[in-house]
Amino acid sequence: MQIGFFLGPRGGNPAMAFCGDFVQQLGPDMSVKIFMHLDDPSELARVCAVSRTWRQFVIANDLCKILCLRMFPEVSGVTHVVEADNMIEPLKVRSCTSLEWEQRTRNHKVYAFLARGLTTAVGKNCISEAISASSTDNYPEESVRNTLEPRDRVEHRASYWSSKGECDPKVSESLVYKLNAKLCIVTEIHIQPFQAYFQFGSPIYSAKAVRFRMGHLKTRKMDEETVDDSGDGDESVENKYVWTYKSPEFPMAQENCLQQFKLPQPVLSIGGILQVDLLGRVQRQEMDGLYYICVAHVQVLGRPLSPAFDVDIVDLSGRCTLKHYPGVESRASSASSIKDEDGTPSRVRTFTAMLMERGVRSWEQMILSTILGTAVVVDSDESDEEIPD
Repeated sequence: MQIGFFLGPRGGNPAMAFCGDFVQQLGPDMSVKIFMHLDDPSELARVCAVSRTWRQFVIANDLCKILCLRMFPEVSGVTHVVEADNMIEPLKVRSCTSLEWEQRTRNHKVYAFLARGLTTAVGKNCISEAISASSTDNYPEESVRNTLEPRDRVEHRASYWSSKGECDPKVSESLVYKLNAKLCIVTEIHIQPFQAYFQFGSPIYSAKAVRFRMGHLKTRKMDEETVDDSGDGDESVENKYVWTYKSPEFPMAQENCLQQFKLPQPVLSIGGILQVDLLGRVQRQEMDGLYYICVAHVQVLGRPLSPAFDVDIVDLSGRCTLKHYPGVESRASSASSIKDEDGTPSRVRTFTAMLMERGVRSWEQMILSTILGTAVVVDSDESDEEIPD
């Protein structure tokens, strides 16, 4: 979405200077509607770079937060924002109005960086470890931990997880995984059923359908408990986790391949826990006449937002505190911006990296330079310290 920026006497086309500033002419309600047609964080960063008035308008109306909520409704659970190890400036002892404005500015910065992170390309496996299985037939030979191995044979031995046998094919199973960050964007889950090549006919023990849940532990203490993947734990999954997202059901094919299940929309997993629900059984084992589900491999495709972001869960409803580490963000951005694609240093990129390391007022340059790979110059006479009337 492109919006024409009428810069007036400060820049742009002189022939259009008479048009003035639409924010002042149209009023706040209509201006918010216009800015809300922007759907990319780099565009909001450009808006902030146009003038002091526009930047103050974006901050005062929480437009970066609204953009994050529009992209990922899960952000609505954030009740407080903390900027840890702030590299720019500490909060000063000032009037209530000044403190409120500084807090709004801090929140704006954090949500702007978050919006940029939410729109970055994804595509890596986000699973950190396998936590548990609802049942396991032969532990530890058929542990859920085997599903982290992409191969179904390791050192001439079969590698897979197997449920216990059931007479009723409607009985479901579940596998629980810990993601490699408490904040992860998840786009799709890949599952490969196991084909028992050592049994007559090489049957494939797939589920009838799959469903996915994401959430967090009920208490912080549970995060320190030892992982029990035997499937014989005394405490049920429902007593340990709070699920904040549940996907629709996807049919699973009885095929020996890595099957891809793409979520209807990318999901921001807050809490770092994912459960795979295996719904129904299709294959009976000839030896005992019982139905089993066996999985060779599981992948969770997405991207973690750590180490720049982290969350602390506040209560069982999923409300949380969003923590931002700007020093981590700037160092990563600086390292990637020092060189061009051919590996040679760029004077423009080096200058941008220097600005980021110094923590200058025009921090929007950090976002634009990282997204667009260019440096954006903002008038240096605009100070964060000025409070709007």
